[in-house]
Amino acid sequence: MLEFALVFVVFLVVVFGIVDFGLAISANTQISNAGREGARMATLVSDPVAVEQRIRDSASGQLNPALLTVTIECVEPGGNPCVKASVSAPAGDLRNAEPGDKARITVGYPYTLLTPLPGFINVDSLVDLRSITEMRIE
Repeated sequence: MLEFALVFVVFLVVVFGIVDFGLAISANTQISNAGREGARMATLVSDPVAVEQRIRDSASGQLNPALLTVTIECVEPGGNPCVKASVSAPAGDLRNAEPGDKARITVGYPYTLLTPLPGFINVDSLVDLRSITEMRIE
């Protein structure tokens, strides 16, 4: 009976760890897909508000869209922020984009582990997930 109790505790720890890791991977995949959807839209539309809304809509499956942090940037081929004299938008704004520039979408999400395992080893149960996607503007 004692051996069963010891092995069962280890078994539960492993199972809970697998479940938490799987759910975190799923959340990371969702923010990556949402960033890709936003980058795809940013290559065609230069409206950062519409792009951000598309990202939040794409991630609304299992994630809370209000917790997403979304950064939308325009980067020239040399790596500098996009600047256009005829537009009164700040440097790096998507409205400054020209064909050949890149849209860089960064999506972050604070994922909280579901199981109490991190508390047992005195580790924070919050994992900051982040995805960066770049696509060339056509």
